[in-house]
Amino acid sequence: MDSYDLVIVGGGPAGLGAALAGAKNGLKTAIIERNPMLGGNWTHSYVVSILGVYTYDGSEKIVGGIVDEIVETLKGFGGTKGKVGNFIPFRPDEMKLAVSHLADKYGISTYFNSLVIGCKLSGNRITSVTVVGKDGTHEVSGKEFVDSSGDADLSYYTASNAMEGKEGEGWHQEATIPFRIANVNEAELINFSKEHPELISAPLIEGKVSKIHINPPLVEKAKKENKLYLPNENTEFLFNTSREGEFICNATHAKIKDYKSGQEVAKAINDLRHQVASDFEFLKKNIAGFENSYLMDSSPGIGMRETRRGIGEYVLKRDDVLNGGRFEDHIARCGHPLEIHDPNKGLVYIHLNKGDSSWYEIPYRSIVQKGIDNLFIIGRCLSAEFDAQASARVSGTALAMGHAAGVAAKMCIRDNTPAKEVNVKELQQTLKEQGAIL
Repeated sequence: MDSYDLVIVGGGPAGLGAALAGAKNGLKTAIIERNPMLGGNWTHSYVVSILGVYTYDGSEKIVGGIVDEIVETLKGFGGTKGKVGNFIPFRPDEMKLAVSHLADKYGISTYFNSLVIGCKLSGNRITSVTVVGKDGTHEVSGKEFVDSSGDADLSYYTASNAMEGKEGEGWHQEATIPFRIANVNEAELINFSKEHPELISAPLIEGKVSKIHINPPLVEKAKKENKLYLPNENTEFLFNTSREGEFICNATHAKIKDYKSGQEVAKAINDLRHQVASDFEFLKKNIAGFENSYLMDSSPGIGMRETRRGIGEYVLKRDDVLNGGRFEDHIARCGHPLEIHDPNKGLVYIHLNKGDSSWYEIPYRSIVQKGIDNLFIIGRCLSAEFDAQASARVSGTALAMGHAAGVAAKMCIRDNTPAKEVNVKELQQTLKEQGAIL
C-alpha cells in the first residue's frame, strides 16, 4: 500500500494549493486526480483566468503566497502577462506545464486517471482512500486528507452529511464548455465596436482588447431567426487569453439535474458542443474582425460550478459574504460577487454590500470537515451555503484555502491533534510568513 503524510483528492487550484503548501512544509504528498493532467477547471474545463486574487474592482491584492509562485512560473512558460483588470488571464496549455513543473519541483506524487471511490475509517479518522484506475483497485493511506474533488467526494464517502444544490429547491448552477477562438483582427473589432456600440463593446487595456461583450439585441435577434443556438443566454462575453487575437468564450450553458448520472452529463456535453459550433459560426458572420478567425479548441471537459458541498465546523453564509464578514479564525479573503448561473433566471450577479473594493474572510472552520479529525474540505466543496459558495468558489480563493489546509495538515501531524484543534493563531502567522494576505 502506498503511504503518504498528505493525500489530496483532486488536483485543481484548491488541491494544488494544498499540495504545494504541504510539500514545501516537508510533507510527503500525493494528489489523486481523475483527469490526465493537473489544474482542474483551469486546464480541463478552460476557466482560463485566476479570479479572486484581487478585489472585484481590481484595486487591492487580497490573495498571496502560493498563487504568486504559480503566476511567476506560468510567466516563465509564456502563459500569462499577469494582471489585467481584476483577474489574471492565461493560456491552458502553458498552465499545464507550469503546475506539472511545480509538482515535480517539490516532489509531489501524482496519480492520473484515478478516481477515489471510497475510504476506510478508524474511529473519526480516515486511514486510507480506495482508488480505482487502469491497474485495478487499491488503497492509498495517509495521515491527513484533503477533499478538493469539487464534488465533496471524500466528504461524502466518510458517511458525513453533505449539502447539494440550492437550499430548499435542489437545482444546481449551469455547466459550461468554454472555447477558444484565434486569429481575431483586433483593429477591425475595435472599429466595429465604435461604430455599433449598441451591439458590442470591446474595452481596451494598454491598447489591447481585454474582453468583448455581445449585447442582447444582437444575440436575441440571431436566436429569433434560428441563426444561433444558445438556449440559456441572451448575451455573451469573450475574454483575451493574454495573446493578441485570441479569446475565450464561456457563453454555452446547460442544465444538469443529476451531475452523478453519466448519461445526463453526456447529453449536456453533447448539447454544449452544439452550442460551441453554433456560436462560433454566429461570431464569424456577425462581428467584424472574426471573418478569418478559427476555432482553436474547446475545453476537454465540462465545467461544473457547483455540485456537492461538505459540512464543516462552520457553514459560510450568504450574509457573511454580502456583509463583508470577519472571523477570528480567518485563513483567506475573497471579494468576488455572488455569481449564480441560474437555470431559470440566467446569470445573476449580487455584489458585496460595501462595494467592489470590499472583501470578506473565509473562516478556518469552513475548511474543516465536521466529525472527521483529519479531513479538510476546500475549493468548490468548502462548507458553505449555496449562495456563499457562488462567490467563494473562484480559483484565487481556492488556492488560498489550499495553502491554509496544507500548512494546517503539517501542524496536525506535528502536534498529533485533530484538525479542529489546530492553533489558529500559529497557522495564521505561518501563512503570513509564507506570503498569504490575511
